[in-house]
Amino acid sequence: MSDLTYKPQKWLSMQVPLAILRSLGALILILMSLAAQALPVQGLYESEIAVSNQSEAERNRAYRQALEQVVVKVTGERRWLDNARIAQALSTAGSYVAEVSYRAENMQGWIHVRFDQRQLDALLNQENIPVWDNNRASVLMLLTIQAADGRRQMLSSSSEHDYLEQAKQFADRRAVPVLFPLLDLTDRRLVSSQQAWDLSNEALSALAERYAADSILAARILETADGQQVGLWKFLFRDSETVFDHIAMSSEAYMEMPLDRVTNRLAQHFGLVLSEFDRREQVTVRVDGVGTLSDHRQLVSYLESLTVVRSARVAALHGDSVELRLDLAGNQQILAEFISLGRDLQTVSAANDARQTADLHYRWTR
Repeated sequence: MSDLTYKPQKWLSMQVPLAILRSLGALILILMSLAAQALPVQGLYESEIAVSNQSEAERNRAYRQALEQVVVKVTGERRWLDNARIAQALSTAGSYVAEVSYRAENMQGWIHVRFDQRQLDALLNQENIPVWDNNRASVLMLLTIQAADGRRQMLSSSSEHDYLEQAKQFADRRAVPVLFPLLDLTDRRLVSSQQAWDLSNEALSALAERYAADSILAARILETADGQQVGLWKFLFRDSETVFDHIAMSSEAYMEMPLDRVTNRLAQHFGLVLSEFDRREQVTVRVDGVGTLSDHRQLVSYLESLTVVRSARVAALHGDSVELRLDLAGNQQILAEFISLGRDLQTVSAANDARQTADLHYRWTR
């Protein structure tokens, strides 16, 4: 294997380790632990494209394809590729490039492209196109397949099936944390094969709770004798339920449409127009269960790690509770959405505290 780095004259470039050049597969979690939650993804502004040579024409083609992929990852939706300004940017994709490297492996060449985040964000902001933050809601998938002979199978994280491979590839391309259950004894007590086939809300919600998944996408798929796939799908997210069907004549890329649909839904919910961050707001947050100095340090560090939080400072102490004054790049609703993606802060109902004076009230659970 050989590596050759191309350095655009106007940008700083450096050799990228092979481990980073690999696809985002490391971010696709075939769940082998029970600590799932909203997951930060990396490489949103990067893409790797296969190339046949190192000519300028092939490089420009790769730049365009890479920028298409990055726009879809960053926004969460393919529809933005039809925007006139985005289409214009794609035609001059090289002007958005910050760093490029080449590698060759098994007679195949690859170009790894990283785009200038500030420049691309400015373009999206000018067009009022929402950007989906890198802390992304997880999707737990439960697929139950009935073969033409009537046999049923629930797919687990250890199953070998084209559908799982397609889901992994989708999650790689779109930077969406897709999880699969272990289907161990605990899982099978929560959801039986019949409940999975019936798409039971109660059973699906219990399974999602066990894995601390932010949403669950379940399907019953009938594979007919003539090769068709006939599926009924259910997506549970927050308090909403979406049911739809999906029929195809081939199993090739069968997962694309359902996963694209739910990814669009999540992107629309969590995506934010960057100009919203220009509106500064202050909120007071009360957090219970902060009993030690270590808890306090971790809490402040966690809050300041959120994109929407510019700074956090202590306003008052009450035993094992602390009130913090947060300077936000955005508003209180956006903050609450970001916090809801994690598992470190649990909402405390205002009805439980008649003396509540803070804007938001949580319990530290880390």
